[in-house]
Amino acid sequence: MKILYEDTIPRGFDYFSSLGEAVSYNAATLRADDVEKCDYLAVRSTTSVNETILSKAHTLRCVATATAGSNHIDKTYLEERGIAWRDAGGCNAIAVAEYVLSVLLVAHRDNKLDLSRIRVGIVGAGHVGTSLSRLLEALDIAYVLNDPPRREAGDPRHFVDFNDILTCDVISLHVPFVKEGAHKTLNLIDEDALQSLGADTLLINACRGEVVNEKALMQRLTAGSAPTVVLDVFDNEPDIDTALLEHLWLATGHIAGHSVEGKLRGTQLVYEHFCELAQKPVKLAMDDFLAAPQPISFMPRDPSMEALNWDEVISLLLSIYDVTIDDQDFRHAMQAGNKFAAYRKAYRVRREFNAFTIALSGVVSEGILRQLTGLGFIIETL
Repeated sequence: MKILYEDTIPRGFDYFSSLGEAVSYNAATLRADDVEKCDYLAVRSTTSVNETILSKAHTLRCVATATAGSNHIDKTYLEERGIAWRDAGGCNAIAVAEYVLSVLLVAHRDNKLDLSRIRVGIVGAGHVGTSLSRLLEALDIAYVLNDPPRREAGDPRHFVDFNDILTCDVISLHVPFVKEGAHKTLNLIDEDALQSLGADTLLINACRGEVVNEKALMQRLTAGSAPTVVLDVFDNEPDIDTALLEHLWLATGHIAGHSVEGKLRGTQLVYEHFCELAQKPVKLAMDDFLAAPQPISFMPRDPSMEALNWDEVISLLLSIYDVTIDDQDFRHAMQAGNKFAAYRKAYRVRREFNAFTIALSGVVSEGILRQLTGLGFIIETL
């Protein structure tokens, strides 16, 4: 059993060598000859999987990507060849949701909005949108969902129309990139949608750059009463339009899902897919490779209250992940030239809330406990 895996997959050798012969490759130099005698191929979004690469792959059983998106895989060709394909859908959902929450906390801290009085419009209720909704519920932040495909498929959650989303104080985009069809997301936020957004609206795009019409966005941001915009994704990555950056409140280089857990979870899911197809037991887990951070000592000023106040929430959560650090690092990288790819490759170590234990020095209310556990923390009472 030979497994070929992209060398940027975290812990790829540790996982895949437990199943058979594991050989790494570099995405920039991968050729059809490299895949000729491969049984399982593990990739990331930097590898385009198509007929050219797989023309000599006569023993290949499965292609799996360690990323949530799979647009880089020619699924039609694989299905014609009878080759299975898998993705790691949901692997970075928690990380992206925490990215959006960090944006909201910074906006509250900087008096751009009041988290007690806003309504967040979540566009896309898949893995990421659902994870975000859970974080908002933990903090009692109002939100609505928009997802026409899921509503039509019978999802029991309450959904609103897109026009209702455009009236929300915050709009957060979490849809897949779909170029055509009834539920096309290409240029979902077009000129008309942007014209409807005023200065009191915060727009966040952490899914795909093509979901927002960047030409129309630039025109809107240079006009009067423009909305506040946060972008983690851009058209034509990595060769993005850097002129847009000066008009964005926060900008980051496609790292919303780049937590340590988010990336390793992708490897774990690919490993589990291969185990299933090869009919081998799953013996490895993420905890085998991740060390727990030091516990965080924490005690609310008034532990009898039913909820933490916003200052406490902001201080605690931004001490773990502050998106403004990523904004500063990204702008510095882009000022030094187009360092988009290098910025992503050298991205800092970032852990999810679920990696941390909150060490409480006393008894707190059930409401505060629900908040902390709802955010993903492990609770320990000293």
